[in-house]
Amino acid sequence: MINIFNNSKINFISKFKIFSFISLFFIFLGFLFFILKGPQLGIDFNGGTELIVDLGNYNSNDELLKNKISIYLNDNNIISPKIKSYGSQKIQLLFDSSDINKNSINQIIHNFDDKSMKVLSYNKVGSTISSELKSNAFQALVIAILLIGFYIIIRFDWYSALGSIVAIVHDILIVISFLIFFSYQFDINIIAAFLIIIGYSLNDTIVVFDRIRENLEEYSKMELYEIINLSLNETLSRTTITSLTTLFVLVSLFLFGGGSLSGLSFALIIGIISGTYSSIFIATPIMMFLRNKYYKEENIKEEEWQ
Repeated sequence: MINIFNNSKINFISKFKIFSFISLFFIFLGFLFFILKGPQLGIDFNGGTELIVDLGNYNSNDELLKNKISIYLNDNNIISPKIKSYGSQKIQLLFDSSDINKNSINQIIHNFDDKSMKVLSYNKVGSTISSELKSNAFQALVIAILLIGFYIIIRFDWYSALGSIVAIVHDILIVISFLIFFSYQFDINIIAAFLIIIGYSLNDTIVVFDRIRENLEEYSKMELYEIINLSLNETLSRTTITSLTTLFVLVSLFLFGGGSLSGLSFALIIGIISGTYSSIFIATPIMMFLRNKYYKEENIKEEEWQ
């Protein structure tokens, strides 16, 4: 692999405190966004009806057009939906009710103005199903995090497991903060993004922890902070190249993937950046702190027991 940080000697340890405050700041902002603005739930979690409409001769960025459509639907006894751009030539109509008749709304939309519009997709979710989806999504995330913690304990130790779990939760909170701030909908695609981010963050953390473990065995006389600094510098090139190549693909997906994939690709972009950051500045300092605090005590107790 190309080493873009050949023989780097960055003192990561000295920056742990600064970056932990930065992380806490962003998480605090996320809580403020959650309380003041709240997440926008898609029909998967909120229930209702979703229509994707091809605008024909119109542009989706025309706000006057959206207002005109809303008034037109009201005039035809259809409760005004939330209207969002869905690419350059499409819009998304979100109705709170799941009782919207497909044929009726299709005919009404088609008769708008120059009759160039048409409904491309129609999707409705009842309140019972949406509640089950929310519950199942939350359970999937919790189970994934617990299984990861169990795996890390087996492969490394409980210090590393706790650091990994905190890093994963950190990444999810950061992504949620950005999704709320930029008004992206929370739907099944976002849950899929969370699970992908969890896997990516774990993989990055394991690479770092593996190198730390190897160096602990090889340089047993070095101080822990020196070994951690050495290990992070040795893995920095691999981490950076992997993250950048992944981001190239995701940015392309975000720019050219269309409205249906914009939320997913945006969440993954933020998650990859956060996952790379957290493996260095969240998981590692927590592991280092716990190991410094408890490792010697546990060894003394083990020797006394023997």
